[in-house]
Amino acid sequence: MDIQSKAQELADALVQSDAYKKLNKARETVESHEAARIMLRDFHKKQEKLQQQQAEGQEITQDQMEEVRKLYEIMNINPYLRELMEAEFEFGSLMMEVQEILGKTLGFQTEDSQADAEEPVVEAPVKRLWTPGN
Repeated sequence: MDIQSKAQELADALVQSDAYKKLNKARETVESHEAARIMLRDFHKKQEKLQQQQAEGQEITQDQMEEVRKLYEIMNINPYLRELMEAEFEFGSLMMEVQEILGKTLGFQTEDSQADAEEPVVEAPVKRLWTPGN
């Protein structure tokens, strides 16, 4: 059995999945809207800055966390970015499922160890429509 060809089959199946198609469409939509593209770029820059700060052993302040949280809320108002975040969440969930299957099959992850491990809390973006006064 050729492992590389099986991996390619998996990759091809992922590319054909609804979750991947939705993600690509959402990325293209964001790229075609300048304001959304700039907002996303700025958010990623702030995230990278905080990750670098954390990697260097510097503590992230409450003000910095609040700034990122507010920016995330603003992004969630933008319909193009909200769709992208939802698509990223959906595709990320699919990738996690694939990773769990591989981990269990290879013996890296057992049913018992998974039950004992604390489940990470991941929140899907909330759909909201902005109205004046919100």
